[in-house]
Amino acid sequence: MAENKSDDIAASNFDRAHRYRLQNRTLERVWQHAYGDDYPAEVMPSAFYSLSALRRLVQALGPMEGQMLVDLGCGHGGAGLWVAKQLGMNLIGIDQSPGGISLAKARAADMGLADRAKFQVGDVTSTGLTDASCGAAISLDVLVFVEDKAATIREIARILKSGGRFGFTTWEQAGYSERLKSQQFSDYRPLLTAAGFDVEVYEEPSNWRQQHQRTLELLIKHQTELEAEMESVAASGILAMARGSLNELPSRRYVLAVGRRH
Repeated sequence: MAENKSDDIAASNFDRAHRYRLQNRTLERVWQHAYGDDYPAEVMPSAFYSLSALRRLVQALGPMEGQMLVDLGCGHGGAGLWVAKQLGMNLIGIDQSPGGISLAKARAADMGLADRAKFQVGDVTSTGLTDASCGAAISLDVLVFVEDKAATIREIARILKSGGRFGFTTWEQAGYSERLKSQQFSDYRPLLTAAGFDVEVYEEPSNWRQQHQRTLELLIKHQTELEAEMESVAASGILAMARGSLNELPSRRYVLAVGRRH
């Protein structure tokens, strides 16, 4: 019961965050100013990946025309839709946030991709998808929030075809994070190898530390505007994230990784 209540609270928080990210002008200005020409405007990310990181991900995933892409922790759908469009893939987006799923469906329609994209509320550790049914998978800035990261990576391996690739971005950080309420890892490669992946890409995106620091600093700088434009609980959550992430930044490393399923 307690776990279900905790999941419901998390889903509600993400519902709120996705809605405000797409509607709030201050948040959009912060991301634009922090990333400049490297801002993926079509995606409107509620996370910290850049346009160059997305392009690198697409390049590493390789030609996938007509195959199925699954986006684990898809949020409001922007990144998965963008990647699927670039690669000519069909898309399944999975997220625990019902609000995010509703927004993703609307974005798919706006982008003219409703006929080859579907989204569903679900658990990234137990997707319900058929074994070996997907050509590729992505998960962007999501794994840090997942309690059982190894189980998630094993689930992704299960649903990928042999030769399918899993691309993700995340932060490396040692030990348990009280702020994130989950175990963190200083290197994800052993988890990938144990789940049956050959690691093909494992690198730091260029300028990530400057981009992340600038975003977090601008969020704090615009506290007054955010508090005036949002529900207090939403503004408080964003500001707490910004301050906590800024404090942890010196001890974290941001990576982009791609593994190929045996």
